[in-house]
Amino acid sequence: MKIYQPFQAVSCERPISRSNLRFGAVAVAVSCFAASAAVAQEKASSGAALDYLQKELANRENMVWTGHINPDTDSLAGSMLAAFVHGGTSVLPGPLTPESRFAIDVCGADEPEVVEDFSGMSVGLVDFNQGTQLSSSIDPDSIVAIIDHHAIGGSPINMPDVISIEIRPWGSTATVLADQAQMLDIELPVPLACIGLSAILSDTINLTSPTTTDYDRKYAQVLSQRAGIEDTDKFAENMLLAKSDLGGLPAKDIVLLDYKDFEFGGQKVGIGVAETLTAQQLINRRYELKSAIQARKKESGIDHLIFAIVDTRDQKSYILWGDDEDKDVALAAFGGEAADDMLVADGVISRKRQIGPAIQRAVEKQ
Repeated sequence: MKIYQPFQAVSCERPISRSNLRFGAVAVAVSCFAASAAVAQEKASSGAALDYLQKELANRENMVWTGHINPDTDSLAGSMLAAFVHGGTSVLPGPLTPESRFAIDVCGADEPEVVEDFSGMSVGLVDFNQGTQLSSSIDPDSIVAIIDHHAIGGSPINMPDVISIEIRPWGSTATVLADQAQMLDIELPVPLACIGLSAILSDTINLTSPTTTDYDRKYAQVLSQRAGIEDTDKFAENMLLAKSDLGGLPAKDIVLLDYKDFEFGGQKVGIGVAETLTAQQLINRRYELKSAIQARKKESGIDHLIFAIVDTRDQKSYILWGDDEDKDVALAAFGGEAADDMLVADGVISRKRQIGPAIQRAVEKQ
């Protein structure tokens, strides 16, 4: 498995003359040479890994690519891009979210089929690596590849055979696949470029999340140009408005719309988020949401469940819980004081980089 480090630009363009040697130009030259060599080695290694993956998948029958249960836009896009780049069919383990529906419609892309039974299929996974987020009908023996951008948490999928796993610490799985497509000289069709852009802007909250890397910025520009989308800010805002349109949904559906199960310190923990431009609408429904949180926790038998209303406009989260035990976890994770049966976490907008790790640390310290 190859774990990439965040991109850092290295400038080696200034010529070195005898007159500036005394100012450390030799050291700069050596450093630039080493950096260039490292980049070249990384590209060669990546190319070899991609070549291996394509050969491994070339003769697979019934090859499908799918994401985590409760698929979001990056999970959707990841499966579609992977199927185009590496072969196979994009499928979903569950229905589209309002935001993903918006992306499919605006981009003019074909909607993947929802599959409930993965029996007899060779499966490639995108956008996750945790067993707690795997469709119950997927046999780990059938998994042949994983392409992801998340940390390997407390409950990684246990597979009997060695497979191709590529995890890069970037803001979106779609960014990883856009990079793979470029390395393989594969031009994405306009609808897929649009879907990939949707995923990058969604997962990075229009490139403002702390998970955003220079790679995400690069491929957001590349894909927007390919898709013919000039105003990406407006495009991202329209997606967030579609994501924010939750008024007609029951509280239970809102809690589970962007929900993931984890295992921290031997305890099962559920984390749901609702990213919205209209946070006050959900704050006004917080007691409905808290009842839904309690019901979900009891029904699933998990140890903790935390839900965050992520205010993407004001860059803060409103943390909700269903009982006093989870209230203690929230306070330990984010500090501050509870008011009006919720906790305000300023500057906290990312489940991957902020919400999840904070809750993990709090649970593991219990």
